Amino acid sequence: MTKFVLIGGKSKDSNINLIEEEIIKLSKKDNPTILFCPYASNNIEKTCENFKKLINNLKCNIIYLNYDNILDFESLLKKSDILYISGGISDKLVDIFLNYKLDLILKKYINEDKIYAGSSAGAMLYTKISLGDKDMFLDNFHNYNYKMVNCLNLLNISICPHYQNEDLIIYNDIIKKYKLDSFGIEEDCALVIDNDNIYCIKDNKKRSIYYFKYKNDKYELNDMKEGVIYENCNFRS
Repeated sequence: MTKFVLIGGKSKDSNINLIEEEIIKLSKKDNPTILFCPYASNNIEKTCENFKKLINNLKCNIIYLNYDNILDFESLLKKSDILYISGGISDKLVDIFLNYKLDLILKKYINEDKIYAGSSAGAMLYTKISLGDKDMFLDNFHNYNYKMVNCLNLLNISICPHYQNEDLIIYNDIIKKYKLDSFGIEEDCALVIDNDNIYCIKDNKKRSIYYFKYKNDKYELNDMKEGVIYENCNFRS
């Protein structure tokens, strides 16, 4: 069954790749193939170059998606072990996956032994609804016009990437109307969903993931620690 790795974003100029190293270990392959999807970005070439640098010391093969091979998405996914979707503009990313019916392909292979990973907008894509906005991305997350974005609903949860930004405290109130298990994921942290178990991994030990567990019409807040596994979490839609 597919595992999910949802990354809250990568700090600017960060070259730490403990999360990516763990993703490769999760594949249980000596030399796994990563299908890298940069469709949320306005500069695909630069995004691909940055990813290549990020995982330069890790043992894996990379296939890069672009608009020339978008119609080959299924065949490329089929022969890949890991799908890694980059950050960028969440609205744009969702529209691309829906317009090209790539969401149906993701669902088709969701029970295969693969890893669906994503950073920021790429992590949001797999969820039901999450907090982001194209204006936030373009302004480096410095304004107050965030919005909830309807995503692909592979996972019946909500997330807020870049949660370390102080103005994203608004997420704590916004999620109350949706009554979903929700996660505030700070940059350089990743939520791993392995069957019905979840845990976190970090590039930066000072950052965290905040798990808003919805139960009995209330939210219970958990500051997720590395090494702690939360069991019996059925988030699949």
